[in-house]
Amino acid sequence: YVVAARAKPGTSSGAASDWIPVAQVCIVRPIHGEDKDGQLDDSVHTAVSYYCREIHHSACRASHSTFQSLPRNQVEYSVEPYSSFVKYVYEEVIEGKSSSGNFEENGASIAMTKSKARQVLGLDIGCKDPTLIKQTYKKLMFELHPDRFVNDQRTEEEIDLASKQFLSVKIAYEALTSGVRETHANGDTKSWYESLGGKSRTEFVGPIELISVEKAGALCNKAFKAAVAAIDPDVSMAFVARNQAAAKR
Repeated sequence: YVVAARAKPGTSSGAASDWIPVAQVCIVRPIHGEDKDGQLDDSVHTAVSYYCREIHHSACRASHSTFQSLPRNQVEYSVEPYSSFVKYVYEEVIEGKSSSGNFEENGASIAMTKSKARQVLGLDIGCKDPTLIKQTYKKLMFELHPDRFVNDQRTEEEIDLASKQFLSVKIAYEALTSGVRETHANGDTKSWYESLGGKSRTEFVGPIELISVEKAGALCNKAFKAAVAAIDPDVSMAFVARNQAAAKR
């Protein structure tokens, strides 16, 4: 699992205002089924609680200036499986790949980049207006929805083309809404980090409520075994830099 950290709301820390991946938690446990979406296996919750000191130390090593000045009780944590982090966060932010998937165009499978997504939706180059993007998406989804073709005098080829366009519009919207930092009407800011991957990223959980070290220690390394490993500081610093840039806007 990958653990990310940020300052608790209300804490003055622009660099840690949004999640920063800081550590990995490795767990050996009996096989008893997969984690449910949006829910943590007890062993993960317990391990993060028990090793919160070590995770904070890893965070300080990754970005000393960001976390050293933050008291440990002012830091909160999130967690997700390593595979989810790589697909929806690392590959999109660090490697610049799209996590939204590919779509078919002229018989070829093409990656849905943000630039291509704007083209599919008929938006101007560089358009980042979330309201306009959403309105355009809803309009196209209505026009291309398969239910509209029931009893319609269209050929199979036309229906097949519309179905592919419908899927392309859906993938395009997911690409444009992944990794978007928004400010809601009440002033709250939507986490850019949490938005990565869009609705497909279902295994991210955070912030998690830590249990006491004493309670966690009674379970950790008894019902299961766990250890903490660091993350490449360069990866962490990429997110610190993004948070700092967002704080200056």
